[in-house]
Amino acid sequence: MDWDYVYSLLKPFYSEDKGRPSLDPLMLVKILIIQYVEGFRSVRFTCKQIDQHITYRWFLGLSMDASAPCHSSVSKFLRHRVDPKTWEALFEYVLLQIKKEGFLSPETWASDETELKANANKRKRVKVVRKVVEKEDEYVLQLVNKKRLQHDKKPLDPKPPKEVEKEVICSTTDPDAGLSVKHDPRGLFAYHDHRIVDTLHNFILDAYVTSANVPGHRVLIERIDRVKQRVGYTPENIVLDAGYYNARLGRELEDKGIHAYVSYRRFHRKEHSKCRSSQFRLVKEDVYVCPCGVKFLYSTSTRSGYHEYKPDVKGSCANCPAANGKGDRVFRVSVHQEVYQQMKKRRLSEKGKVFRLVRPATIERSFAESKELHGLRFARYRGVPYVQIQVWITAMIQNLKKWTKLRSLQSHGIDLSYHK
Repeated sequence: MDWDYVYSLLKPFYSEDKGRPSLDPLMLVKILIIQYVEGFRSVRFTCKQIDQHITYRWFLGLSMDASAPCHSSVSKFLRHRVDPKTWEALFEYVLLQIKKEGFLSPETWASDETELKANANKRKRVKVVRKVVEKEDEYVLQLVNKKRLQHDKKPLDPKPPKEVEKEVICSTTDPDAGLSVKHDPRGLFAYHDHRIVDTLHNFILDAYVTSANVPGHRVLIERIDRVKQRVGYTPENIVLDAGYYNARLGRELEDKGIHAYVSYRRFHRKEHSKCRSSQFRLVKEDVYVCPCGVKFLYSTSTRSGYHEYKPDVKGSCANCPAANGKGDRVFRVSVHQEVYQQMKKRRLSEKGKVFRLVRPATIERSFAESKELHGLRFARYRGVPYVQIQVWITAMIQNLKKWTKLRSLQSHGIDLSYHK
């Protein structure tokens, strides 16, 4: 760590000729580094440990008879004195130094999200009615109308934006937190840490905090662009969890020249085991055949983004055991079927099978280290800006630890930097 650079970041927040002489801001930064390296639960507990351990005193430059700074001074320094963007700048500085030494790879990244329990009582909640503007997906409507015109059907007119009211459950303690039922069926308030790591040495390239009701596929493109601003490039491949199985995301990644390897997502459908949608075969353009041998021809395209196919002869599904006496079956194909087929082809390729093993060993391990060793299992603060500070410091600490190990190996003649 270049401590002179830390001083340059903190200089705008301190006056040289006004007020009482302050505590050394570098000492306050080092106290926070001790807390996050050791995974201490609070600043108060960290200051008690500093009073008792000579190693921490040596790191801070404290003499044996000097007392550690008050915990409230450290907390106010973190929350009120310094701009939250300062911590992101410090994280980026460490990452750029790692890049200069060649420990980052432009080949493959991995991305995922994890849940951080918010510092809020799950029982203190209130229902809030919010007005949301719903807009129709223009690209989906374009694909639907293209298919309808091919079959001499009238194109659908676009719908104007519509304002609807939605009832949302909010926390009275921490309004920024979102309600999550992932690990608790009764629901608890939490945040999401959206993370991107480099699969070469598992360095953290980005860590972004949102409320728990924001899925990862909505913010991934924005975060990839942010990482590109930091390191100057985008990856050739990206490995994603099943939660990122989204056609819009897949198409946007293809437009950027990034090959996405997404885990399979199993959808729960009430279908007969002998006549599943996945068992239908495309025999020629707009003609499908079901497992029972019935031909399905194109019928129409709906505004929801599906092409509908019905049996060539009406009543063909009357004696089919999969019909359950409900008449002829309607077979639906998504307008994004080409994107899904491309995802499946990549997932089943030899490289996809290798990446299936890479993701748990990189991004999942990164989350595990954050929670087990550095106290990121729950949010220490309230509000997205302050939880983001906690995540930035944790990510920086993890990068520093890996960087230290790699430099130590390099000094012994083991060079693990990237070589194409």
